[in-house]
Amino acid sequence: MKDLIPYLVFPGTCREAMEFYRDVLNGEITLMQTFGDAPMEVPETLQNRIFNSELKAGGIHFKASDDLPGHDVKLGTNISLYTVFPDKTSKEAAFNKLSEGGKVLFPLDDNFGMLKDKYNVQWMLVSE
Repeated sequence: MKDLIPYLVFPGTCREAMEFYRDVLNGEITLMQTFGDAPMEVPETLQNRIFNSELKAGGIHFKASDDLPGHDVKLGTNISLYTVFPDKTSKEAAFNKLSEGGKVLFPLDDNFGMLKDKYNVQWMLVSE
């Protein structure tokens, strides 16, 4: 594994939260992508919600997005471990092992998969 990054999910308040954390931590928002800019179809009413964002402040680094209908978040448990693997093979191996006894939330495609492991820890897996 190359990186492990906390990933927060918000119920439509991601932009506001990331701007708040930027100001509090004196950091920089290095990415703020809306669902309208994302490679997926969503209803027009959700186009301005945040698909992916990233904040860096000194040694602090985390990512965040808004939820989608059918994937509603419960505040307080809205965090995933975003893992970056150096290649597709190691990502697939980790995904398969982590999903044993757990629940696949988004099946592994060419560069993304999401699951809850048997301990109910939520993981997002990508490769470079």
